[in-house]
Amino acid sequence: MTYRQLLAGNADFRRLWAGQVVSEIGDWLNNIAVLALAIQLAGAGSVGLAVATYAIARHLPLFIFGPVAGVVVDRVSRRRVMIAADVARAVLALGFLVANRLGSLAAIYAVGASLFSVSAFFNAAKRASVPNLVGGTEALLAANSLSASTTAATIAVGSALGGVIATALGRDTVFVLNALTFLASAEMIRRIRRPVSRGREAPGVELAVPGDGVAAQTSTPPPSSSLGVQRSPLAAYFTDFREGLRYVRRDRVLAAVFVVAAGWGLGNGAARALYSIFGARLGEQAAAGWGAAFGPVAERPTDFGISVLFVAMGLGGVLGAPLARRFNSGAVEGLGSRMGRSLVLDGAGLLVFSLTPSLFGAAAVLVAREMNFAIWWTAQQTLMMRRTDDRVAGRVFASYETLTTLMMVGSMLVSGAAADRVGIRPVAACAACVVILSGLSWFVLRRRGGEVR
Repeated sequence: MTYRQLLAGNADFRRLWAGQVVSEIGDWLNNIAVLALAIQLAGAGSVGLAVATYAIARHLPLFIFGPVAGVVVDRVSRRRVMIAADVARAVLALGFLVANRLGSLAAIYAVGASLFSVSAFFNAAKRASVPNLVGGTEALLAANSLSASTTAATIAVGSALGGVIATALGRDTVFVLNALTFLASAEMIRRIRRPVSRGREAPGVELAVPGDGVAAQTSTPPPSSSLGVQRSPLAAYFTDFREGLRYVRRDRVLAAVFVVAAGWGLGNGAARALYSIFGARLGEQAAAGWGAAFGPVAERPTDFGISVLFVAMGLGGVLGAPLARRFNSGAVEGLGSRMGRSLVLDGAGLLVFSLTPSLFGAAAVLVAREMNFAIWWTAQQTLMMRRTDDRVAGRVFASYETLTTLMMVGSMLVSGAAADRVGIRPVAACAACVVILSGLSWFVLRRRGGEVR
């Protein structure tokens, strides 16, 4: 199935996709301006810690609110969750205007954390909705591949526009545009007509795992229920979340994916924390070499360097999407093998990036790395969607987000502080080795698990 066929024949998925386009362009417009502002305010000797702290402020809420978000989107209207999250994010995004006026790193961290707290609910609802808007393995592969390529394209377009607009019109303009994109996304999602949930799980339902040979059964209510004592909402949330984790543990494929994803998050967290510092420093080196011939670049080399690397990331994702579809369109049983190989190559790409001395050389390596990343991400997401019952889809994907985010947050904190002490290149090289080992571990799990292919 081609992208055109998917979008032309499925109006509701097209609306969800359109919302993704506008909101993610706004995100990356905003990201360049905020990172450059944070580096500017941090000053020499504290850049690594400042950027890492902002990255943590963006990702830690996904860990804190991920469990609750997964339960919420399995219990209430996923459409309403996404719309409410977009409206809330539109308001919160304007907080960067205040942070810029105050010149406060603390304000930047607070606004970023608030935005991504709300995003935890949006992301869980969106991922759980996709299998209900598209059906069949080929359609899911196309949808996941399109989502990956769209994210990549918006990184490229948003980062390029962010650098240009911040330089020409100022960072405040970027912050306002970002807020408007969330409102546009909410309107697109409001127009979705098809149900994005196939049903709701009643309390006390024990879910069967695909392939375990056990039918879904209704468990015996706890004694307190017979006495008319109802569980508190918080207790219900944690109970349901534990059921989601138990579902994952009972499925060897899902359990293996989660183990490997934890290692990837550990390595990728360092990469996420250091990309902007690489871009800022390589941009300054490039601007110094060019002199005053490139006026705007010489004035804002930090914004320019960060923008170049993030544009490269996006371009690599766009080019990688067709490869992802080609490599992952064969037998479903081969998805696991392709995922493992691509993850090893992902780590190798990060290792080469850590050793590259020039801005445009580093950009070229990032293009290749992101092309490969599209292959393993699409395979992994498709495996998870095929193995997960819709009744716990929100909890499973929220659990995945929670696990990878926890690994990334810990890695960001350590790598940011380490980069200020020993330099960004050794830290990035160590992170690359962690990703490579994660990919290799998949093949060990494949042999032990038997059905993991």
